[in-house]
Amino acid sequence: YRWGTRFTIYTGLPGVVGWNWHQRQQRALMSNWVWERVAEIANFYTTTDPAAAQAFLKKYNVRYIIVGQLERAAYIGEGLLKFDWLNGQLWQEVYRDGQTVIYEVPEGYEVLP
Repeated sequence: YRWGTRFTIYTGLPGVVGWNWHQRQQRALMSNWVWERVAEIANFYTTTDPAAAQAFLKKYNVRYIIVGQLERAAYIGEGLLKFDWLNGQLWQEVYRDGQTVIYEVPEGYEVLP
């Protein structure tokens, strides 16, 4: 397994894509589906648009967001700043240890205007 799925592996909670290679093996006829999700995850972490981030959360019914060393290395740019400035609006910080932060997306969170 790869570190990108480290939280799904250790918690049993679902992820948006799962382990990329495993998904492509198991869903050979749907491999475009896997690549689309990988691209959407990258867009979620890099976008500075709150509406785009919110749409991603709703589309995949995301409950937890991880921003750790791996995400900071893979998704460089201003998009990561949104996690601080949208904290309390789209998600709530529930855990922090060094550079690793876990945000929870509350059920029934308010839609941005």
